[in-house]
Parts: sequence; structure tokens; C-alpha cells
Amino acid sequence: MIRFSKVVLASAMVMSLMVSAVGCQQKSDSNAGAGEAKSSTTNSVTTNASKSKEVVKIICPYGVGGTADAIARKYGKVAGELFPEYEFVVEQKTGGDGFVGAAYFQDIDPNSKELFVLGYGNAYRHDIGKEYGTEQVPFDLSKLKPLAAIDDRTWILYGKPGDTLEDILDKAKAGTLKMSGGNPLSDPHLALGSLLAVEGGKVTVVGYDGGAAQKQGLVSGEVHAFIGTTQAGKEEVEAGTLIPILAFSEDSYEGLIGPSGAISVPGLVNNRHAALDQNKDYSGSVLPAGGFVAGRTGTDQEWADKVVEITKAVWNTPEYSDWITEIGLNRFEVYGDDAQAYMDLAIEKAINAYKLLSGK
Repeated sequence: MIRFSKVVLASAMVMSLMVSAVGCQQKSDSNAGAGEAKSSTTNSVTTNASKSKEVVKIICPYGVGGTADAIARKYGKVAGELFPEYEFVVEQKTGGDGFVGAAYFQDIDPNSKELFVLGYGNAYRHDIGKEYGTEQVPFDLSKLKPLAAIDDRTWILYGKPGDTLEDILDKAKAGTLKMSGGNPLSDPHLALGSLLAVEGGKVTVVGYDGGAAQKQGLVSGEVHAFIGTTQAGKEEVEAGTLIPILAFSEDSYEGLIGPSGAISVPGLVNNRHAALDQNKDYSGSVLPAGGFVAGRTGTDQEWADKVVEITKAVWNTPEYSDWITEIGLNRFEVYGDDAQAYMDLAIEKAINAYKLLSGK
């Protein structure tokens, strides 16, 4: 995980699984009158309990089964347990590697109880698209307000058993390398593409919707490389069907386990991979990854503050923070105005990576 901004706060983050509706089962009673009275009372309690919960939608713009979806559902589950007055419901609005969901969210009522999983990749592509015309951008990022970080990840370059970074670099220099991704200029593409530019190579992105599908593209041999989270490749690495080749981080990544035990995945700055030139600077390929729970710009400050309160409480529970560690992600917290400032700095770094890979 990168710490290139001093606005990072070290405090404590929030997302979603549905809270079960309150249900009461009536018991039979031999006295009909008493039974009717008991039934009436029970239904009244059930109705009142249900009405006391306010539904909060968490809009996830990425596919079911991916890391963002898993985080949203875990966040929502824990948040609902901690704050039973709310029912957190995850709703998928996929397409365009996050753009469809962002376009939907920008038009909701700022005062509605809806939250959005805002990934860095959405933010990166928005600003690059607007400034350089790389793609049509159907939403205005200024209408989305990051409230709290809930997902901080280290990108890993995965290959199939026997693949090496030398193979990857050779294909890139020959112009034949293909990687799975959501869209060109996604954060994984910016990370790998900028690194390959330093080496005089390039990569073609083959689009898939969601991390699970992107991983399958490598497994099936449709592409040569998959860049995903530690969570995305954890099971395959343990089984030996995929291998981690490179970590897009300053230091080596130590959290993955293969059939023969723990694996140290070389990074880009310290303990860098032996196939990389020790005299070159690859730090521009270390980009913040993951994302935030966001609201609409103009949302009521009381609700925004509540979301921050909820997220801090979620981060402080072992159910969430320990789970984040178990799937190989990083505990990183930043809130409110600091979250916005951190995202703005991340976008600046992504634009520099784009300039590097595109030659602008």
C-alpha cells in the first residue's frame, strides 16, 4: 500500500450484507380468544420492528464475486449488526468497469440513504477521460463525495505455473502481451502499462466485467497476465494453479501461500524483482488501489458524519478488520475531507502513469 500523501489518517471503515428481517412465529394456543390476542400482539411487534429499520442501499458497480462486492457485503453485514436501526442492502449496477454505477449514483437525491462503492479506478479514468479524451465519461466525479476508505489493496501480477516476469517483459517488448482487465486505463492497466513503458514495452487490455471473470481469462489461456487483488488469487495460489509474479508495491508482499508454503512476491522499489533494472525508477507504477464508501455531493452533513461514525465502528470490529487481513488486504483508514484530499492526490499520480504509458 502506498503512503505518498501526508493527509492519511490512522484511525478506524463500513460496507454491506442484508440484515435479516425480524420474524416472530406464533405458538398455538388452546384458548381461541387468547390465541387471537397473542397473534395480534406478535404481528404488531413484528411490523413495528420492521418499520424501525431504515434501508441503506450500497451500490456496487462491480460484479458479484469480486473483491469490491465481497467487501461491500461484509461491510454491510457488520454495519447492520452494529447499527440495527439500519438495514444495509448491496445492489449491483455493473457495466463499463464501474461507469454505469457511477452514472446512476450521480443522479440520485443527495438526501437519499444510498452509498456508492467508489473505486480509485473510476476516479482515475474519469479525470484521464475528461482531460485527454481517452473515452466517453458518462458521469461527473465532482457529484460523488468519498466519505471513508473501506478497501485498500495491493495489486499482484499473476501468471500460470512456469510463467516468469522475463516472459512477460519479452512479450511486452514484442507487442504481443495481453492482460485481462475491465477497461483500458483501469488502475491495473495504469500500473502494468506504466512499468512496461519504462522497459520499452506495451500491453493490450482484453475487457472482462469483474475480477472473477478477469482471473478466468488467464486460467483459460485467453490472456497472458491477470492483475488482481491478493484475495482474488488466494485460492488458486494455494492450489498451485496460478502463481504470483510481481507486487505493485514499494516492498515485497508476504501474505500469499502456495503449495510449498509462504511466498515472498517481489515489489518495485525495495526488494525489487531481479528481472527489473536496478537503476530504473518504477515507483510511478505504485498506485493507490481499492476505494471508498461515498455519498452524493451535497448530502446532509449529519448523514455524512453518521457514515463516518459507522465506518470507524466497522473497522474497529475484529469481524471486519481481521477478515480484511485474512484476505490479504490492508487496514487503511481515511475519512471526510482527508478522504477527498487523498483521492485527489491519487488521481494526480494516475495521470502521471498515463502520461508515461501513452508518451503524452
